Amino acid sequence: MPTSASRYHSAPCVAVLGGCGGAGASSLAAGLARSALRSGRAVVLVDGDPLGGGLETLLAEELSAAPADAGKFRAVPIGEPPQPPQPPRESGLTVLSWGSPEGAAIPPDAMRQALGELAGAAELLIVDLPRTLGDATRIAAAYATHSLLIVPVAERAAISSHRLLTQLGVLGPRPGLVARLPCRDLLDPGHLAKLLRLPLSGVLKAGRDRSTLHRASLDRFCLRFVDSLYGAVTA
Repeated sequence: MPTSASRYHSAPCVAVLGGCGGAGASSLAAGLARSALRSGRAVVLVDGDPLGGGLETLLAEELSAAPADAGKFRAVPIGEPPQPPQPPRESGLTVLSWGSPEGAAIPPDAMRQALGELAGAAELLIVDLPRTLGDATRIAAAYATHSLLIVPVAERAAISSHRLLTQLGVLGPRPGLVARLPCRDLLDPGHLAKLLRLPLSGVLKAGRDRSTLHRASLDRFCLRFVDSLYGAVTA
C-alpha cells in the first residue's frame, strides 16, 4: 500500500494509467475522486487525456443522483485553474479538463501551472493520464506521489503494459498494479504482477457485461486506497 509521505507537496497526487486501451483508467480515476469526496475531502481530478470522453460529464451524471454530492462538484478548463481556497480546505470536487474540441495535446505549461497552483488547493490530486507519453503526461507522471496502473488479466494486456512501463522508466513512483478480472490466458493477478514486476495493489471484478467494472468492487478498492493515503485502515 502507498505511504502518506510526499517528496513534493503536502497533498498526495495519484497518477492513474491504463495498461491498454479500454482498461478502465478513467473509471478508476473517477472512483477514487468519488470515494475521496464522500469521505469529506477536497479533491481535484485532472483529466489529462485530451482524447478521452470527458470525466466532467461522467462525474456530473453520477453525482446528480446525490444532491449532497452534486452541490460540491464543479468543472474548470485547464489553463484557468481555480483560486486556492483559504484554509481550512472545504470538501468538494473540482474537475480540470482540456477543452480543445479537436483533441489537441495539452500544452506542458498549462499542465505544469494547473498542478502547481492546485497543490495547496486540495487534500488530494488525481490525474487521469493517457497511454501516449507526451510532454504534459510526463510532467504529471513525474509530479505524482503515487501511481496506479490498471491492467486486464490477459496476455496481450500484459505485453502492452510492459511497453508502457518501459517508456515510463523512472518517471514518478513505481505504479501499483490494479488487476482487472476476468482472468484469461492462464494468468491470475499474482502472476500478472510478477510478469510486470509491480506490487499488486488490488483486484477489480468485471460488471455483468464484462465491459465495465463492478461498481461495488471498484468502490471498495477506491475507499481502501484513499484511506491508506492518510494512514487510515479500512476494514
